[in-house]
Amino acid sequence: MRRWLAISLFALAGALALPAAAGEPIREFDAPDQRERYYSLLEQLRCLVCQNESLASSSADLAQDMRDEVYRLAVEENRSEEASIAFLTERYGDFVLYRPPVGPTTWLLWFGPALMLLIGAAILATIIRWRRNNDENTALSPAEQARAERLLASDSEDER
Repeated sequence: MRRWLAISLFALAGALALPAAAGEPIREFDAPDQRERYYSLLEQLRCLVCQNESLASSSADLAQDMRDEVYRLAVEENRSEEASIAFLTERYGDFVLYRPPVGPTTWLLWFGPALMLLIGAAILATIIRWRRNNDENTALSPAEQARAERLLASDSEDER
């Protein structure tokens, strides 16, 4: 029994250690500015698979390939942030940027939410105005109000 318990614990420890071994490779930097530039670029670039995660937080295979590319550009070739970003946007388009520039191709991305909010506010105002107009049109005239009261009074007398 003890033998099986020991084997099971050993197997469990090995299984738990596998994800740690499969993590990102150890990166070496010659200078602190290379490390800073590398991690800064990872935060500025979007994972093309996940789309809502930066390269730094994505676990997709393509993200790992892109991290390798960023390492090559920023550390091995010692390119500046601007040059690295220019290379990657030329290769992948503005979509690779976590905060793409404002331009004709990204206007909907930048101004779409505000436009949708304005359209929603206009629809809401139209509905409110339409309901107010209909409430005024359905109000009873004084003669109709008096007749309704008489009918309600006669119904309550009949119930007694």
